[in-house]
Amino acid sequence: MVSYRKHGMRMAELWLDAPVERPAGCDLLMLQQYSRAPQSAFSWPFTTLTCNLLVSEEQLLEGLNRDTKYKLRRAASKDQVQCVYETQLSEALCEEFRNFYNEFAAAKGLPLLLREQLWARAKGGTLRFSRAVHEGETVVWHVHAVTPDKASLLHSASQFRQVKDNEARAVIGRANRLLHWRDMLAFKADGLSVYDFGGWYAGDTDQDLLRINQFKEGFGGQRTEQFNCGIALSWRGWIYLKLRQHFSASKRKQFKARLLSLAHVRGGH
Repeated sequence: MVSYRKHGMRMAELWLDAPVERPAGCDLLMLQQYSRAPQSAFSWPFTTLTCNLLVSEEQLLEGLNRDTKYKLRRAASKDQVQCVYETQLSEALCEEFRNFYNEFAAAKGLPLLLREQLWARAKGGTLRFSRAVHEGETVVWHVHAVTPDKASLLHSASQFRQVKDNEARAVIGRANRLLHWRDMLAFKADGLSVYDFGGWYAGDTDQDLLRINQFKEGFGGQRTEQFNCGIALSWRGWIYLKLRQHFSASKRKQFKARLLSLAHVRGGH
């Protein structure tokens, strides 16, 4: 259970089908990416792409398409990208990631990460941080929301838009792929059963989001229907959820922005 203050309310959240608890002293409980919506909850459909980590590593590798396999090999061998997993979470680490992400988000016009929310999630054991390092410099960050069974990509950021050289941009794109693959293997080694790419565009008109879908398809997996839910614990929480439900169109725009932020590399996904 994670709690923090946002929009003038005390908010709590749970992820990925964790058992539902109703904490005291909070206005709102958010359930992120649940396979079923509780009867009393406000809910919003959420489509994503998931990979089964219970199969062998060889079977996972077979699920990758040819282009993805090639770019993984090149990132690891020729580019010599190193993937680092941060086992000791600290406020300083969260701030390092937040600064990196917010620079990336500002360049794309995306919402900035809030310090309190990020640190609360980290302290609560919800987050796992990983990074891709090239020539001694971090070029890609991934942050996953994790339970004992599942991991879902929550934040991703790279230096892609700050780099002008085409080959350097291609290296960062390959590093991003390699980091996804190593994330999957790391979570598999920890005994998790599902890797979730954190969103999937179910439409057929937005070309940017269709390219992101294509990137994710390179890792195999299957489309999965989930729900994001809210349970009001006070009158403030109830009003917030009613307003959120009313302004669902704007929330759809925010979801698109999140998907774009998770991809962040057009030509080198």
